[in-house]
Parts: sequence; structure tokens; C-alpha cells
Amino acid sequence: MKDYREIIYGSYISNGFGSVHGDEKKYNMQKEYFQKNYLQHGILAKNKNVKVCDLGCGCGEFVRCLEESGYKNVVGIDTSPENIEFCKGYELRNAKFECSTIKEYLESVDDNCYDAFIFNDVIEHLHKQEIVEILQLMLKKLKKGGYVYIKTPNMANPFVNTAGRYIDFTHEIGFTENSMRQVLNAVGFRNIKILGTDIYVLNPIVSCVAKIVSKLINGFLQIFSLLYGRQTIKIFEKDILAIAKK
Repeated sequence: MKDYREIIYGSYISNGFGSVHGDEKKYNMQKEYFQKNYLQHGILAKNKNVKVCDLGCGCGEFVRCLEESGYKNVVGIDTSPENIEFCKGYELRNAKFECSTIKEYLESVDDNCYDAFIFNDVIEHLHKQEIVEILQLMLKKLKKGGYVYIKTPNMANPFVNTAGRYIDFTHEIGFTENSMRQVLNAVGFRNIKILGTDIYVLNPIVSCVAKIVSKLINGFLQIFSLLYGRQTIKIFEKDILAIAKK
């Protein structure tokens, strides 16, 4: 019998996630989100000639964003043949796409060969042992001074954490800033920064109002967290983004 993930990922777009991809208006919002949250940090902010691999690239929006932002050496990897066929439809000049499991791909490339790995909404699909093994492989394949960027739903947010955890049948685990820092430290990453992502990429007025309201709510959540004796949780945004260095 096939593994359940092989069954789901074999037709990942058509079995439920096609509706969030392929729309140019939605892509333009995603592009603004990526540029605001990722391209200002770490090695992506310093050099557009870096070698970048998007592991679990999905429908390739981040890869497309990087190419359109001037990055010239980008590879997207995904285990879903349907996703990779979708990605190739972009006909990007420099970026490449390959169908492979993440572990198999990492094991096939040379050590110290990448400047950055992107891991967007992927880590929550893995079992704990897989997470440790793949993070160790990433560390091994990064050049000295290379970075990993990991985005995942934030389980500290009481309004969207349950939906984020269970929106996808293949989700296995959830993270807060603490558990993310814990596992990255354990496998050997350093200079770990955990950020709450800025999701407000609507028109400027709406975004400004939404951001003010969310900051007020986040402030109340931090107070409630302290009242319940949970002093270590400080990030309550919808998603967390971990940026860590080899």
C-alpha cells in the first residue's frame, strides 16, 4: 500500500490546494509578502548571486519571486509531480525545478554547496525524526555562513493555530518560537532569529489599520500569556519565520 503522503502529494493541486495558486493577483500579494519578510534578512539581503534552494517549493511562487527580484541561481524541489509541472509553466529564464523528495535531493548534492535553503510551510508536514535528519542535512549542505529560512504556522496564536495545524491532512506537528529555536539549536544552527511575519500586503490604508489592530491584540495576548505563567512566548503573529546561520 502506498504511503499516505505519496497518495496526497501525487495530486496535491487537484485534491484541494489548487484554488490558492495560479491567480496573478494572489501571486502579486505573495510576492510583496516574500519581499517584505524574506529579502530584507540574512544572506538574501546581501547578494543576489547566491545559490538558493527552495525545498518543498509547492507551486513555485517563492522561486518565481526570487527570479523576478534579480536572483540568478535558484532551484525549486518538490515531491509532487503535479506541482513541478505547474512550476515549469512559468518558463523562468534562470530558475530550475526538480521532482524529488527533500531527503533524497539533499543526499544527492555535494556538501557545502548552497548559500541558502528556503523551507516554507514544509516542516509541519514532517515527523520529528525526519525534521532532525533533514535539518542536519541542510546544515551539512550549506556553505559556511549560509542561511536557512523556515516559515510555519504559529501555534501560539489562539485564533488561527488550530486551523493552521489541521488545515492540511498531511500536517504532523506545530511550532512556537520556543520549539523552533530548540530544534535549530539542537542540530547546530547559530544566530537564530525568530520573527512574526508581516501578512499585511493589502492597500496601504487597510494594511495600516489591520496592523495597528493586530499589534493591540498581540499585546493583550502577551499579557494573558504572562498571567498564565507562560513568560517565554512573545510572538503571536499568524506565522513564524526562523532565520538561522551555519
